[in-house]
Amino acid sequence: MTGSVGTWYAWLLYVVTAPLLLLFTLCVMVYSLFDGTADDNTFRSPARTRWRIAGAGTVLDYRGVSKTYRYATPSLDIRLAYALAVLQTWDREN
Repeated sequence: MTGSVGTWYAWLLYVVTAPLLLLFTLCVMVYSLFDGTADDNTFRSPARTRWRIAGAGTVLDYRGVSKTYRYATPSLDIRLAYALAVLQTWDREN
């Protein structure tokens, strides 16, 4: 089983807009020093992850925007799907 994070077009958009987002984040950070707020305005890499098995296709699909998992019932054991979801959640929080 392999899991690929992000799609090619999401990574392309991330790379193209990263300089603008970095500048925006820097401006917001400087503004927050004067304003006194401590908002977390960081941007993150693409979050969509698809786990695939040879011959079965996509067995588990995580959508980062809606934070939902789509599970292919007959192809993957529910315990393994749950373990993958927990590991990804822990990895995203750190």
